[in-house]
Amino acid sequence: MAARRSFLAISCISVLALAAAGCGGGGGTKYSGASPDTWAANVCGALTNWAQGLQADSRKLGSGLRNASLARVKSRFVVFMKNAGTSADTMIARVHRVGPPAVRDGEAIQRELETGLRKARASFERAEMRARKLPTSSAQAFSRGVTSLGHDVQRELRATGEAFYNLGDKYGNEDLNNATSDEPACNTVSS
Repeated sequence: MAARRSFLAISCISVLALAAAGCGGGGGTKYSGASPDTWAANVCGALTNWAQGLQADSRKLGSGLRNASLARVKSRFVVFMKNAGTSADTMIARVHRVGPPAVRDGEAIQRELETGLRKARASFERAEMRARKLPTSSAQAFSRGVTSLGHDVQRELRATGEAFYNLGDKYGNEDLNNATSDEPACNTVSS
């Protein structure tokens, strides 16, 4: 049960994705990079796919833990965290391939977006290392460790999400904001 609660961190992925969808830059066609519409579709698509994959993996993990030994729960939990990091790598690579949006400060937006995503990825890496150290001799100690780990991941992802929200204020751009508002994948992210 406590292992399931720790996966509330997955809901923070939606915050992260929503925040990324709302970031903006400056307008104009003189900038190189992906059009705002293409950028929004690809970035939001990558973030949505990642979030949905993590949520599906979390559900599978939660349902597969009934009547399992503490050692087995720990092992599956470690694998979940490792897979979350690996899927984050895939998502970051997709976002990187899109490149910056063709707007004023597009390169800065892209750089800050990727930096934030790498921070989110690092939170799963730290969580995996901590999960490997969870005690299996006491159900209470294990539960406390999982709960603490989940809270820390949530806090880190929330901080990353706030940084993304600040990108929208820092680089307010009507073209990019409109593109993310009009993109169905971005709307899925916010649902």
